[in-house]
Amino acid sequence: MAGLKENGYKSLAAQIILAEEIATLYEVSCGYFKANSRFCIEKVPQVIQFERLQYVMPSTLGYIASHPEQLLPNATERGIRIGSRTYQPKKALSLQSTNSYDIYENRVILGFLRKMIDEVDQLRSQSNELLKKIPQEENYNADYIYSSFFMFAETRHTLENGIHQLSNLYDRYTRLWGMYQSIFHIPAEEIISEPKPTQIFLSVPQYNKVFVRIHQWSSFGVYSFEKEKHMLSFVKISSLYESYLLVKMLSYFTDHGYTLLSAKRCTYPVVASWKYQNTRCANTFNLSNGKSTITLYYQPVVFDTDRRKVNGIGLYRNNSIAVYTGEDDARRGGHYYTPDYIVKLDINGVSKYLILDAKFSDRNSVKSFYVKDLAFKYLFSISPIDVKDFVLGMCIIYGKCSERDSFESAYDKQMLPSAVVPIADLLPLIEGIAARDQNNKFDQLFKKLLG
Repeated sequence: MAGLKENGYKSLAAQIILAEEIATLYEVSCGYFKANSRFCIEKVPQVIQFERLQYVMPSTLGYIASHPEQLLPNATERGIRIGSRTYQPKKALSLQSTNSYDIYENRVILGFLRKMIDEVDQLRSQSNELLKKIPQEENYNADYIYSSFFMFAETRHTLENGIHQLSNLYDRYTRLWGMYQSIFHIPAEEIISEPKPTQIFLSVPQYNKVFVRIHQWSSFGVYSFEKEKHMLSFVKISSLYESYLLVKMLSYFTDHGYTLLSAKRCTYPVVASWKYQNTRCANTFNLSNGKSTITLYYQPVVFDTDRRKVNGIGLYRNNSIAVYTGEDDARRGGHYYTPDYIVKLDINGVSKYLILDAKFSDRNSVKSFYVKDLAFKYLFSISPIDVKDFVLGMCIIYGKCSERDSFESAYDKQMLPSAVVPIADLLPLIEGIAARDQNNKFDQLFKKLLG
């Protein structure tokens, strides 16, 4: 089958190819089923001329008794005597042998057409819904263009082509449904599971071809759009910025002597009523330079209990106070925090933690609206579980910036030479800034962690 291998990569394009091949099979098979469909012999009640009647059944007598209009006077003595006259029916009811196409295999062939109409329409509707979610705005200011436009270009192209092809397929299957209904004149079998491998499906070539295609379609399943949904999880520019920073930090560490040892996806055990949703991508990255180990956590969960066994995070939330009124925390008490990143450095048996948060905002907005809340959450409300470990502090990385914006501390009233701890830094970073300047800013931040 073109475009799809067993247990191979599944895509919308592969499922469309399979649907087109199935439609083509039905189209070329229409003539065969019209002339050679399998059938069974059934006895069906039929009103026939009395002369053709071969045997009398109770229903025959019942029909004659209830249809006196069929009685004609008979000149002979043979017949039904009523008074002094005899009568003979003109027509009578009999069982006649007839070809019935209402067999399991034909019902499956028709039912699968109905299933294809519904599932092609479902795929088209899902594609339309996802296409609507792709952002239309291109610029956030005169200097920068949203990277999402480049990132989503292939997804948009795939969805638009898919919708066009699925619309054509829907029309083909609707037309085929009408054609096959006129051939069989039977009810369709609802296809819930794969059909039974009957003798007809296994031995009659044209039936077998359809049977194989039904199996292939069932094995594929209706495409879940996981790839497209994952891409569209970055529709908000803040989510795109978070992913951008994840890549930048991994590149920074590997450029500074660390080797990536593993990348895995940890599923955090959260309660269904919590707002947190586990990531679809890898969220835990382990790196080493031979002397120390760095673990970079993306969208981790810091619980209010010891959950080090979940993903090795030796931190806990130390209070249930809500930052914002009206939050779930305010009503029921908070149980966890989810920073954008945690960087853990393990060296000489000690774990140092640096908590990072990404904001696609400008400097003034970060200082006015985010610093105090994040300081409460990550500096006041998160503590190490092991007494020998410590939280170095936090850093807010913001993306609406220019080369003029510099790395700075949120403590703008420090008394030198001593430094306020834990740290609370602000780091401007965006792709429009020269790579050397980006690295210099990362150096200023991570030298506090790495030494």
